Amino acid sequence: MPPTFKLYCDGSVQFTDARVALPVTFAHVTDLHLPGVPRRDWPARYRHAIDWWNVEMGCPDRIVGDLLDQAGEAGVDFVFFGGDALDYYDAGAAEHLVELCRQRGLRAHFQLGNHDCENEHLRFVTHEFDDESFALNAAKLREHWQMPGLNYTFDAGGVRFVSLSVEYKHVDGNLGGVVTATQADWLVEQLRFDGPIVIFHHIPFALPTLAPRLTQYWAGKLACIGEDDHGRHIGEAIAANPNVLGTFTGHAHMRSEDPFGNTWQFMTDAAHLGRWRYVKIGGGRPPKSLNIAGEPTVEAP
Repeated sequence: MPPTFKLYCDGSVQFTDARVALPVTFAHVTDLHLPGVPRRDWPARYRHAIDWWNVEMGCPDRIVGDLLDQAGEAGVDFVFFGGDALDYYDAGAAEHLVELCRQRGLRAHFQLGNHDCENEHLRFVTHEFDDESFALNAAKLREHWQMPGLNYTFDAGGVRFVSLSVEYKHVDGNLGGVVTATQADWLVEQLRFDGPIVIFHHIPFALPTLAPRLTQYWAGKLACIGEDDHGRHIGEAIAANPNVLGTFTGHAHMRSEDPFGNTWQFMTDAAHLGRWRYVKIGGGRPPKSLNIAGEPTVEAP
C-alpha cells in the first residue's frame, strides 16, 4: 500500500505506511528564535535590539516551556528542532533548550537554521553570512546539541530521518539556501534507503504552490533553496522518490502544505508564536480526531 497522509485542521499530520508496525510520533518545532539565557547577560551594546526582537517575536523565552509541555503531553517519541531555535548563538540559550527537554523527558534532535550560528553583530548589524562565524558557532552547537554532523540521519521505528542543514547567503544579489556538491551527493545517497524516509530542511524549496505566497509575505523575497544545479538535483531526487513520506521545513514563519512530486513539503509555523506540528507515522488508519477516540454519535430518536 503506498504511503498516504491525513492532515488535521491544526496542522497535525498522520502518515499511513504499512511498513511501520509500531507508530512513530514527533514534534516539529522550528523558528523559536530564543534570545540569550539568562537575560542579565545580554551584551549592553545589543540589549535594545535583543529586547526589541524578543518582544516582536512574542517573547519566546517565556513561552518555550509551555510549548514543550504540550509536546510532552502529546507523548511524542522525540522533538525535532528544525532550525533557528536560537535568535543568535548563545551558549546559555543552547544549553537551556537541552535542559528544558531533559526536565520533561523529551528526546531532542537539532538542525541549524540561518540564525543559530550568527553572533550578535551579524544578527543585528550587518545581516550578512560569515563563513568563519558559521564554522565556529556550528562546531559549538554540535557539542551543545550532540549533533553527529551538520547533515546526519537517525532511525526510529523503521523510518529513516534525514537532517540537511544548508548555508544561507547572498547569491547573485538574492538570499537563499546554498547546497554544495558534497551535500547533494550525500542526500542522494541517503535516498537509497529502502524504507520510509522523512527529510528535515530549514530552508524550503520554492514549490509552485508556495512561491507566490512567500514573495507576497516577504515583500518580494523568495529566500528558498537555490535553484542552481545542486539545488535542482536534490529537489528532483526528493520529488521522484516514492519512499519519501514528506519533508519538513520552516524559515518563513508561516504554515503551508505543498505538493512536491510524489511527496509533500510541510512548512511548520513559527514556534516563537507557540506553534508546532504533531506528526504520527504508522500502519493504521488515521482516526477522525487526534484529540478523542471514536466517532461523534447521538441516540436514535
